[in-house]
This record gives sequence, structure tokens and C-alpha cells, in this order.
Amino acid sequence: MPGGAERTDYDLVVVGRPSVDITFTGLEAWPEIGRDVDAGGLGWGAGTSFNTPASANRLGLRVAYISVVGTDVWGRFLVEEYEREGLSTEFLRVVDEPLPWVSVGMNLGPDRGFVTYADPAEEVEEGMRRRAMELVSSGRVRHLHGYISEEEMDLARAARDRGMTVSLDAWGGPWFEADAKPSEVLPLADVVLANESEAMAMVGADDLDAALGALSELCRFAVVKRGGDGASAIVDSRRIDVPTEAIVPVDTTGAGDCFNAGFLYGWLHRLRPEVCLGLGNLCAGAVVHAFGGYRNCPTEPELLSMARARGLLDGREDT
Repeated sequence: MPGGAERTDYDLVVVGRPSVDITFTGLEAWPEIGRDVDAGGLGWGAGTSFNTPASANRLGLRVAYISVVGTDVWGRFLVEEYEREGLSTEFLRVVDEPLPWVSVGMNLGPDRGFVTYADPAEEVEEGMRRRAMELVSSGRVRHLHGYISEEEMDLARAARDRGMTVSLDAWGGPWFEADAKPSEVLPLADVVLANESEAMAMVGADDLDAALGALSELCRFAVVKRGGDGASAIVDSRRIDVPTEAIVPVDTTGAGDCFNAGFLYGWLHRLRPEVCLGLGNLCAGAVVHAFGGYRNCPTEPELLSMARARGLLDGREDT
């Protein structure tokens, strides 16, 4: 394992309900009312908040994933995915009621569209937040990885008060629907991660350069995931661009979440920013070869082998 790390019970805590993702690929056209469309490929797996902790678990990070599922068919499938991935169920609560969260993704060339149903469960989600606050306050975790939202702000503040580090991911899409103002929540994070459209939407920028410039005023380390163009970042006002290899993807769903896991692996091991971005690129590039946002994520030995083959781990230094 590269670098050094403090010993706590967990490297990483993530909070959220997982979804069941059903994905169609090989479409020749988008579905239309009254017209059936055949798909060339079909995949399914867990998704949403499941992707990053499952990927991080594959990379050898000690993950506390605070989540809730129901006892319906969707919940049973999700529990099976925990078992399949060897992801700890210590913080998984199973409630004796249906609690569906199902997302159907349709891939047409480089574009994707989703239809999603998430059972409203405010009481259940409040319970997850209470458990997360208890764990964060216990000092048993090194790092909180969350999402940019008003609900996440109290948890991020508590984590910082306990001496933890914090990363926040943007997940609003090009419209950025998060209820928290970036100027309020981003300064709570040590690292902010977003894709290109999210980054521009968050700060009202028209291009990547302007988005990175605006983000650099709100946080020390801003990362923009750029798909086939790799990743860019601003670290202490220094611009970094790390390209990636060209890939013909099977399914890009969850690639950004797997990027996050690879990036955090490097960052928590105090590797150079360029290396962290490169590790994120490698994880995202691997996961798009199969359905789902975690199933093809590399293990720690596989990731380090790929990184060494590309010279990423030469000349290490702390972030």
C-alpha cells in the first residue's frame, strides 16, 4: 500500500440509500410514444450511493456505508450485492417494508437518459443522518465523502470539527438542482468533485477554465471529471490536467463514482494530485467496460499494477 495513513476504524464514511439500476445499451433510437425500441444489451446492479463505497471497498479502503433498504424484491437484490462485493453490512439497516428506488438507464451513443422512481422516505433518511452523525462524532473515521446538499452541511461541519477530511461530489447534472448554495457548502470540503457540466452549472460559468477559476476561490482542491478527456483540477491555484486513454465504453453509468473511489484512494494515501487524478482515470476507465458503476472497478493490486505500468507512482510526494 503506498504512502502512510492514520489508523482509525474506517478510512471512509458514505451515507445514502442505494438504488437498483437497470441499463439498456445498443439502442438505435430513443423510445417514442407508441413505438417499441429494441436494446442490444441489458445489465443490472446496485447504483447511486452504492457505487463509490463498493468501488472503494474493492480498492482496500475500510468503508463505513450507512444505508437503508426494504424487504421487497429490490431490497433483497441489494443485500445480495453487498454480499457479492464483500461490502460490510455493519451500517446497513433493513426495514420491514417496501422501499423501492429503481432507475432505468438508456444508452444511445454517447448520450444517456434515465427514468427513476425513489420511494419517499424522509423518516428513514433522517435516521441515516442521525447514525452518520453519531459515527462522525465518535472519531472512528478518517474521511467523509458526501454530496453537495443542504442536508450534508451539518455532517460536513461535524466531520471538520472532529479533525476529519471531507470530499463532496456534485450530482445535480447540468441543471444543478442542489438546494445548497455552492458559496456556502464548498468551503466545508477539502476536495470538491464534479463533471464538466456540473462544474459550470454550480458557478454559472460558460466553459471549463472559468468554472475551475471560480471553484478555486471556494475550495483548495477542485476536481473536474471530463470523461474521455481525463480530469482537470485546481490545487492551491495550480492547474493540473491529466489525460486518459481512449475507450469504447459498454456502460458509463457510475464511472464518475468509481473515479471518486480511485481519486480518494490516492488522496487518502497522500499521493501527489497528478497521481490522484490518474488513479481516478484508471478506475473510471476500467468500470465502463462492464455494466454498473462498481463491478469492473479494479482491486488495489490491480490498480497499483496499472499505475506502475503507466509511471504514475514514480516520484511520489505528499499532497
